Amino acid sequence: MPLTTTTMAAMKSQILSKKLVKPSTPTPRHLHKLKLSIMDQLIPLTYLNMIFYYSPGDKSRERCVELEKSLSDTLAEFYPLAGRLAVEDLLVDCTDEGVEFSEAQVCGRIADFVHGGSMVEQLDQFLPWECGADPATAPLAAVQINLFDCGGIVVGVRVSHKVADAFSIITFVNAWATANKTSIKKVFSPSFSLGSLFPTSNLLPKNPPSSGKNGVKIVTKRFFFGRMAIQSLVVAAGGSVSQGAVLAALLWKALIGAARSEHGRLRPSLLVYPINLRGNIGISIPGNSFGNFSMLFVERCMPEKGKMKLNDLAGSIGNAVRETDPKRTSNADDLCVMVSESFGEARREKMHNERVDVHLCASWCGLPLYEADFGWGKPVWVSSSNKYEVIHLIENKCGDGVDAWVSLYENDMAEFERDQDILAFSS
Repeated sequence: MPLTTTTMAAMKSQILSKKLVKPSTPTPRHLHKLKLSIMDQLIPLTYLNMIFYYSPGDKSRERCVELEKSLSDTLAEFYPLAGRLAVEDLLVDCTDEGVEFSEAQVCGRIADFVHGGSMVEQLDQFLPWECGADPATAPLAAVQINLFDCGGIVVGVRVSHKVADAFSIITFVNAWATANKTSIKKVFSPSFSLGSLFPTSNLLPKNPPSSGKNGVKIVTKRFFFGRMAIQSLVVAAGGSVSQGAVLAALLWKALIGAARSEHGRLRPSLLVYPINLRGNIGISIPGNSFGNFSMLFVERCMPEKGKMKLNDLAGSIGNAVRETDPKRTSNADDLCVMVSESFGEARREKMHNERVDVHLCASWCGLPLYEADFGWGKPVWVSSSNKYEVIHLIENKCGDGVDAWVSLYENDMAEFERDQDILAFSS
């Protein structure tokens, strides 16, 4: 294939190779059809992106060969990722079509990106192929190995959110890392039973096509909140809220302000916050369950109530989390109803009420993002980048702060960045 070159200021990236990597052993015929779960069914056709950064070392070129082989071995265990989505049938065809594997050479220093370096807004080049292809033929997963002249390596991973949540994706990446560092024999096989435990429903409406502002660019920027800043925010919010609630409240408040600048008035606003159900329900499921397993809590802010201050928003978020208690459910049917209702509320407002702003904030805090050691050490940094409006919260490696990866339309980002609290508490 022809080489693809991307030039960005002082940074130059060139795709050296691209291929499909298939499982090292064929998937047995009786496993060729994997049913989606109701959680998978409710997720729109989007992709989740994770980018892992590794310090400079030797023999980075040889590492690509090793990574390709270990990926093939790992896909034998995580075989649905090598399949293709049958959207209408609500299943994955696990016929070993393959995962896209790209190798890129990057001229520049990895230090320009790590920890919010001068080129942090150019992270998209570390991710494989643009999405938007026919889901019946598009790979469910793709990886890109970026080799820096300095010896640093960046591993970009893109996986269909239709078949995996952040927990499942990092489980896959860590398994791949273990297989590369030691042996596939050290990897625990995942369970793909969620589709049987929580089956899809014919009563749910189809997911609508993604909507957006035509011709308006989505940009992703990083806002770092250190430990002292977060503690100050907790105090400012009254001292009785969690760190996660106060960060979500601060970001939500800035988004409300950006919408007011755009529309000339305060508007009703919804904050949508996914909750990982693993370990948070009274129903027993395999601990190694792969797929989507979350529900949403949705909190409203109505201008006429006048509760727009940080402590008001943080308090309402905390109350919503406590009230959205999945442990109250006693069986799978009850949980499916609760999950469907949580997604339905967010979907209705997003698709049918143009007078309400809907914002998605997903926390990846607590996930083992920094455990992906492929044999040359754990990542020094982990980031995200998206082509749709979303906020991802990621703890830094030392655990003394949180990166908020904010993806917004360009004009909204300009207003968001001017928020006084964002300026005061982030760096």
